[in-house]
Amino acid sequence: MNEKKNFNRIMGIVFMTVLIGMFCFNALIPDSEISESENRALQQFPGFSVAEYMDGSLETKLENYANDQFLMRGPFIRLKTAMDVSAGAVYSNGVWKSQDGYLIEDTTVPTDDRMEADAQALAAFRKKYPKMRMYFLLAPNAVSIMGDKLPYGAQPEDQNRYMDEMFAATAAAGYTNIDVRDTLGKAATDGIQVYYRTDHHWTTDGAYEAFKYAKGIMGIKGDMVFETVPVANRFVGTLASKSGFANGRADAIKLARPADSKQYKHSVIYYEDTKEKTTAFYKMENLNLKDAYTVFGGSNHPVYTIKTPTSDNRRLLLVKDSYANSMIPFLSQYYREIVVVDPRYYYDNLAELMALESVNEVMFLYNANTYFGDDSLAMMLNN
Repeated sequence: MNEKKNFNRIMGIVFMTVLIGMFCFNALIPDSEISESENRALQQFPGFSVAEYMDGSLETKLENYANDQFLMRGPFIRLKTAMDVSAGAVYSNGVWKSQDGYLIEDTTVPTDDRMEADAQALAAFRKKYPKMRMYFLLAPNAVSIMGDKLPYGAQPEDQNRYMDEMFAATAAAGYTNIDVRDTLGKAATDGIQVYYRTDHHWTTDGAYEAFKYAKGIMGIKGDMVFETVPVANRFVGTLASKSGFANGRADAIKLARPADSKQYKHSVIYYEDTKEKTTAFYKMENLNLKDAYTVFGGSNHPVYTIKTPTSDNRRLLLVKDSYANSMIPFLSQYYREIVVVDPRYYYDNLAELMALESVNEVMFLYNANTYFGDDSLAMMLNN
């Protein structure tokens, strides 16, 4: 009996030591901001707010913080993923193993609170600038457009339902919606590869199809034609590492160039955080990185400006996620200035920035999964 008590006591001490050790390591190791394999921002330690404490959202943020910043979280996720894949699963870590080498990310289902918070923040922002042209482009993901590729028995949540709700809210607030679902669906039916097979982003061809549709709604005049040219042929995206599925087919990454170079107006891009000034939209050296999609603009930046010698004095504030990166080269040809803001990293006053840069149009451009899974937009607009 004494031996059993001693064993239990020792195991209790070991367990407490491990817990205390993990707590200390968690406290000492800097928090991660982004999970590349999951394609999302990780919860940071929240500041105290009486309002959030009263409505329970502070408790939720603290719980999410503990889950997102847990010691060795990445290896534990990879271990579980490997076990799922070895067991023959067709669904792993939010990704469907689909037909024709496609790995398709599941629908991100927003909470009612998230939808309401974004709708209210966007409506309040619109009221501040009642005469300014404002556009809202919420792009569908492959789970919506490429549903015919999903494995037998897959029943993801209907992404269109949530997109319809958001479009209704933005229309009521006075935004001009840009709904590219039919355009991308038709392009896919016509044989255009709209999405990468192993990555959640749309391809350059997909972005170009969306731009051509948006161009008419935004009143952009001009007949410049772009070509898309492959520059790398072995691109394997984040959904492969996220899911652990090895069957996804590698893709070509294409970049856009004008069909008639004489029409092209060169832009000057200035990154505020790195103080870099360049005329190149593409970071060609990034084609050798694991996440080769960063060839489109490089790493994430809080804010940067693009200035182009256009004849019109159109100045656009582009509030965006990474889907915008492959569309920006098309937009640049029609705006004297584009001020690009990523709400995940921008913490300054947006109104002051708009006044400083003489912004006269605003565009929100997100993909649906990122939009419904991230709360940074409402936080920035409410700042």
